[in-house]
Amino acid sequence: MGLYFRIREKLRYSPTFNRAVYLGQSLYRSHFGRLVGNARRGRRAEQGVAVCLRFRDEGRYLAEWLEYHRAAGVDHFFLYDNFSADHYRSVIQPWLQAGEVTLVDWPRVPASPAAEEDCIRRATGRFQWVGFLDADEFVVIRDGRSIPEFLAGFRRAPGVSLHWVMFGSSGHRVRPAEPVITAYQRRAPAPNRHVKTFVRPERAAQCRNSHSWFYYPMGVAVREHGDPMYGSVNMKPTTDLAWINHYYCKSEEDYLEKAARRSTLDQVGINFPTRRAERIAEDMLKNNEAEDTTAAEYYQARCAESGRTPLLLETEPWPGIAG
Repeated sequence: MGLYFRIREKLRYSPTFNRAVYLGQSLYRSHFGRLVGNARRGRRAEQGVAVCLRFRDEGRYLAEWLEYHRAAGVDHFFLYDNFSADHYRSVIQPWLQAGEVTLVDWPRVPASPAAEEDCIRRATGRFQWVGFLDADEFVVIRDGRSIPEFLAGFRRAPGVSLHWVMFGSSGHRVRPAEPVITAYQRRAPAPNRHVKTFVRPERAAQCRNSHSWFYYPMGVAVREHGDPMYGSVNMKPTTDLAWINHYYCKSEEDYLEKAARRSTLDQVGINFPTRRAERIAEDMLKNNEAEDTTAAEYYQARCAESGRTPLLLETEPWPGIAG
């Protein structure tokens, strides 16, 4: 596994190689991808932003994630349950009753990329954008605008990719009884090369992986300043306007729970798990160099702008963490 990853990562982080591979694949997938038929028939929606989430046993974190992104301007959530055995249904019930969540039972291995492509079919003609996030990822817009307001600046792009900012354990061994955005405020000093993407449903030709897409007709996503994004990584990540806080590690308790759970995400995740119990000492120390309170500040600003009560900052202890 070590040799495979060394070769794989060396090639992935070569800008020339990465661009050539992505464009070569795109030349074919933009014409013959699994969603091309849907794209040809698809009608562009005038407005609306949805987010797609694949999840498994994330019940204790779903309420915060939904509350945060609803305040950030997301109109609808497509939630794909992949073998959960926790209390997630009771957690999301208020959003289901309000019509803000579409819950899809997705007992498939691997879950991706079929779940993302199913979401595109459901969203086409209904929403202008669909973002693809995980339950430990929170979008932040630096100037306090909503996510729809930010995306409105990309009228011609088929997709908009935002870089990760990686957050560490903040020294927590036991899971703290407070929201993620306040419990974990230590991060890496620089943004991560990886991105996650908001996609125009009627332009999606095929999901490449959890980070990137192919588009119909042939095109590429752009980053925050409008420059092209070829695939999943960029060697010069920027977070001037918007980014995604990735709370990858969380507490030691959280880390060990995920490490013990066999991945069903995609073939790479199944074959090469990144969280491993033997790496916990190393991973718990990573990404803790800089203090960062921007997620809590962004959430508070969005609540003030929209007249919402900032539940994540005013409810102690935060009930969503229970379970």
